Amino acid sequence: MDFIKKFIGNIGLIVVLNFLIKPVWIVLDNKVQDTIGHADYGVFAALFSLSFLFATLSDFGINQYVTKKLAGEPHKIEEVFPVALGFKLLLLVLYPLFMTVVGYIMGYGMQELYFLWLLSIFQAAVQLVMFFRANFQAHQKFFIDSFASILDKFLLIIFLVIVFYIHVTVESFIYARVLSIVATVVLVYVFYIATCHWHGPSLKIEKLFPLIRHSLPFAMVTVLYSFNERVDQVMIERLLGGTESGLYAGAYRWLDAVMMYLWIVLPMFFARFAFLKSDPVALYKTFKIGHVIAFLPMAMVCGFVFLYPEKLFFLFKHSSTQEIEIMCNVLRILFIASLMHGLFAIYSTLLTSTGYEKQTSILILVSVLINIVLNFILVPLYGIYASAWATVVSTVFLSAGYIVYIRRNNIVKIPVVTILKLVLAFVLFMAVYYGLTFTSLPWYINTGLAGVFLLAVTWLLGLLHFKEPLTEV
Repeated sequence: MDFIKKFIGNIGLIVVLNFLIKPVWIVLDNKVQDTIGHADYGVFAALFSLSFLFATLSDFGINQYVTKKLAGEPHKIEEVFPVALGFKLLLLVLYPLFMTVVGYIMGYGMQELYFLWLLSIFQAAVQLVMFFRANFQAHQKFFIDSFASILDKFLLIIFLVIVFYIHVTVESFIYARVLSIVATVVLVYVFYIATCHWHGPSLKIEKLFPLIRHSLPFAMVTVLYSFNERVDQVMIERLLGGTESGLYAGAYRWLDAVMMYLWIVLPMFFARFAFLKSDPVALYKTFKIGHVIAFLPMAMVCGFVFLYPEKLFFLFKHSSTQEIEIMCNVLRILFIASLMHGLFAIYSTLLTSTGYEKQTSILILVSVLINIVLNFILVPLYGIYASAWATVVSTVFLSAGYIVYIRRNNIVKIPVVTILKLVLAFVLFMAVYYGLTFTSLPWYINTGLAGVFLLAVTWLLGLLHFKEPLTEV
């Protein structure tokens, strides 16, 4: 059980560091949108999402492949890392050029194409940072990884403070993002050299093509996830315009921020699942613990969003009451999807880390198609509400697909009792939380009391007793 305690402790460190940094970044991002307006920010959000849609082309699944490969065979770092790094640097050059062509085909003007080129550099650099982090994770160096996970946001906060002091525009906002991630790449590479020794880039053809072949299944999963997350924003801007895109972005920002918790935690489980795949008992135990660690923080935040969404838009001083109401309603809908991800996103992590990348890709592909079709049909009729509901429907399908596939193929036991306990804990938590809103207590006291109740219920249900024997069927 020592490795579980250490693993949970490392997750806790990462979460705490991100909790200290990312709320500040979110507040600044809200302030940027309020300053430049919904229309201009909506165009930026669409371009950012477009650069994110194809971001896997700046990675080709290398990050996940390296994590999985080195978690099981850490001695092969000198064989894998140099070629992977060389290919990543090549993609850092080619990807922005590719995205500029995509933007031109979609009808964007010269200024938008310039912004898209910069944002594509940003996305490619993010993937490069994730590549270094994949090596830290594969070698179980989670302490270093925890600091690497917040470095870009920490630097971005500094640059944004400077930008606010000078003058905030879409262009200066994008420059701040690019500078922060470039500086992060340099610093994280220094961390890597200090902990894993120097490995320079290489582009040996005889090693490059096998690397691409092995990485492509992971690339497929990543690009499909990207489409599932960001296609809504691009389609809204193209179908409805910048203002509607900005309102959707104002709500989606909070979903994206909360989902970062999962994207921080799940890669660590990915490395752990890959390491334990030959030990079914330990794999199941870790999988079961993963449900609890992934869901409980998401449940707490979802409860707050369902009852007090307007508290998250306090910085929008230049928005009308109607605009705030629209963002609140969209946020509530989107967080239904967030709750589903909290319960079932770990299933995708399990599948891709244990050799079922193709099957995961098929499920995500169908989910993406559902999302896109619903957006095309319903967004022109019902606006951004339809896009939010399309996200929920595609997430429900994806979650159900994971469960059915894992159960049919007996990959690992589904911890049904744990899932039911988590659902029960959330229902009781929401009942108490909702009841507290009828008291004269302020919202933050209600939230604190409800949070304590959630922890107490989960403890009483045995969800936090990680030393319990494996008795579920």
